[in-house]
Amino acid sequence: MSELFGPLRAAGPVAAETGDAAWLTALLDAEAALAGALADSGVIAPEHTEAIAAACRPELYDVAEIGAEAIGVGNPAAPVVRALTARVADPAAAGVVHLGATSQDIMDTAAMLIAARSIDALLVDVAACTELLARLTEQHAATPAVGRSLLQQALPITFGLTTAGWLSALGAAADRMTQVRVERLAVQLGGAVGTLASLGADGPATLAAFARRLNLAEPELTWHTDRTRITETAGALGTLAAAVAKIGRDLTLLSQTEIGEVSEHAPGHGGSSTMPHKRNPIAAVCAVAAAAQAPGLVATLLAAAPDLQRGAGSWHAEWQPFTELLRCTGAAVSWLRTSLSRLRIHPARMRRNLAATGGALLTERVSTALIPQLGRLTAHEVVAECVARADGRLTFADALRAHPRLVGLLDRAEVDALVEPSTYLGSTQFFVGRALAEHAGRQRAGNTSLDTGLSRAANRAGHGRAEPVVARGGVRAGPRTTGPVDLRSESSGDGSGEAVLLVNALGSDLSIWDDYVRPLAGNGFRVIRCDTRGHGDSPVPLGPYSLADLGGDLEAVLDRHGVESAHVIGISLGAMTGLWLARHRPKRVRRLVACCTSARPGNPQLWRARAAQARAEGMAAIATASVGRWFTPEFAAAHPMSVAEKRLLTADTPAEGYAACCDALADIDLLDELPAITAPTLVLSTAQDPAFPPDDGKSIADRIPGARFRIIDNAAHLGIVEQPGSFLTAIADHLQEFS
Repeated sequence: MSELFGPLRAAGPVAAETGDAAWLTALLDAEAALAGALADSGVIAPEHTEAIAAACRPELYDVAEIGAEAIGVGNPAAPVVRALTARVADPAAAGVVHLGATSQDIMDTAAMLIAARSIDALLVDVAACTELLARLTEQHAATPAVGRSLLQQALPITFGLTTAGWLSALGAAADRMTQVRVERLAVQLGGAVGTLASLGADGPATLAAFARRLNLAEPELTWHTDRTRITETAGALGTLAAAVAKIGRDLTLLSQTEIGEVSEHAPGHGGSSTMPHKRNPIAAVCAVAAAAQAPGLVATLLAAAPDLQRGAGSWHAEWQPFTELLRCTGAAVSWLRTSLSRLRIHPARMRRNLAATGGALLTERVSTALIPQLGRLTAHEVVAECVARADGRLTFADALRAHPRLVGLLDRAEVDALVEPSTYLGSTQFFVGRALAEHAGRQRAGNTSLDTGLSRAANRAGHGRAEPVVARGGVRAGPRTTGPVDLRSESSGDGSGEAVLLVNALGSDLSIWDDYVRPLAGNGFRVIRCDTRGHGDSPVPLGPYSLADLGGDLEAVLDRHGVESAHVIGISLGAMTGLWLARHRPKRVRRLVACCTSARPGNPQLWRARAAQARAEGMAAIATASVGRWFTPEFAAAHPMSVAEKRLLTADTPAEGYAACCDALADIDLLDELPAITAPTLVLSTAQDPAFPPDDGKSIADRIPGARFRIIDNAAHLGIVEQPGSFLTAIADHLQEFS
């Protein structure tokens, strides 16, 4: 194996199972098992087996010497037999080394051992890949993304649908690989022409014992010239390599600067020798490179047609491509595992790409909606004209509103609804749920035929498994993740300082805390902020969410940043999550600041209606209504740009993420839990908050022992943005007083 290219081409555990040392070990293992099988069937004495097995230790032999001697006979089995015979101390035992077998028996059996050991190692990596893909699929089941056809934007999908496709293909390839491992890897023992004539009537019993000792299948008859076991193994390896190549290729495409929807992150990896700005998805690239070698190797093995009862050259032609195929497929899977473990997903970039065509991604939907009024051909022509008029300054939606044939047919709200990507996903969640259910079924079944470690690897992660969500009529709508979500988070300031965790409100992201990071970091705090699940650049799992889900996410953020306990500062829903964390995970919360919030946030029917609106119509109308609650009229008049930015922040929130958090709000009632909170608590309300007025804040403070309450004037619901100075002063005083 090349020392220069080997680390790239032979990555992962399969490399160790396919080298010269592994082949020598397999040849000796086959000889030792043959001796044992001969004793099991009564052909030789048991003590001869022990003497032969004692000499079947790889360290006693020189691989290079055996390889050099193989030139004289055309295969390495014969020199191994000669060297082994010379090593056996007992002359009687030495006389029965290799009894009944021919060189091809030992070479083919060694090849099957090499394949079995390689596949066992390979399947552990595959199991790790499928677990990583299942987790991505759960977390991004509802993360909106662009579906591309012929590399062009086609229709909306979710990123979870993409990963579900990867998961399904890789799982199916692994199923076939496992089937080959269990059923098609068989010992070879037939003697010169497949009759086992030298063993007489003991031949069948010896064959059965040989298979049993090596934990390989017993063939129906000798397969010296029936190479379907080799070609089926090659086909399964090639199929697995193709599944890996598809995933790796997609990852490299999605990592392009112009797309930027995923990226690999690992210190010291992915750099360029001349361009420091680049972050290359190098593990995905190496996975593709390794997998690309497989088709040619498979073709070589398929072309090795043997002659009569022993192939003249065709059998010899198999050894290297078979070994290389195992090695490159193992490397491809290993590199894919590395890539997936490094992968970061960028939902916000996915949404920007969805918006890049100004709504033209939904032309199919618009055309279909217009057919009843215009007919199919006219509807298609009108929509095509609108696409042509959308030149960047005029969006597709604007062109629809302005088209003379559509005046009176579609009002503004109807156009906005038609070009909303989140409401045109078809049966996405059903298919995502089916892929996850199939994966869960594989995990439950495990592998009862092999001790490969597959089940252990598949269950190592310890995360929640997808549960079916039931829609109307009892139809499974999609998966619901029960584990913590990998929230997007940022850390600023002194890494050794006391940690402050900032938690955002419904319909916003971590940017609402921009004015707080530098002042808090300047006072020596380590400032951590994150996007709530379904918001900002965090994953969007399918809802509904619960407050416990959101609290578990925060705990996972603290774990990821190596923080045992933090000062938690939250606003609105973020403050409710902080209250839950202080009550249920008291050791994680040092001090608590709850801003503009409530312990019982209103009418559950209202929240469920808002969730339904988001899922049915998207976020445009909700965003407009939200900013009316977020800011006082005076602030809105004085800061129109800031208000417009915050409206876009809500409009850009994924509909399912917003709706699922509304589901959580509908079920929140913390009033009876508040007296158990022990963290020093400050509750801040704003005088003009129409969502959670000061009485809501005072009710919280009255129930938490020792909590203090303060009203800040001249601010509405998003008070931390409208009056940052007043909030910062109150927060800093609270943190410093108890430090």
